[in-house]
Amino acid sequence: MRFFDTNILVYAATNQEPQKGDIARELIQHALEVNHDGVISVQVMTEFANVMKTRFNAAATEIDEWVSQFYPLLVAEVTMDVVRNALYIKEEYGIQFYDALIVATAEKLGCHEIVTEDLNPNQTYRGMAVVNPFK
Repeated sequence: MRFFDTNILVYAATNQEPQKGDIARELIQHALEVNHDGVISVQVMTEFANVMKTRFNAAATEIDEWVSQFYPLLVAEVTMDVVRNALYIKEEYGIQFYDALIVATAEKLGCHEIVTEDLNPNQTYRGMAVVNPFK
């Protein structure tokens, strides 16, 4: 399973950086139609909605359309056990709490990769590789 971080969804939904947008859309489409291995979380969806509204002033209908397109990805809930595990991951790796929450959620789902631009590429967190698809 591949966990997609918020920034991948934002690039897919915007023309902020067209080349990154093309790559992000291709990754998500491949995960949905070919491998069926894409995972996001409720946290990622809330961050996505917030970024689209605050940075891009997107209308609720536009954001909702994108949410509907991403919804076929496996959407994980953030449980109290995941939050507690994230505390230890933050301490173990010295990363931001919300990044640790991504790692903890991906770990709970048995992901082998975290696809993101935000964490250190080529870093491994608890056996999961961080992949920056734009490098």
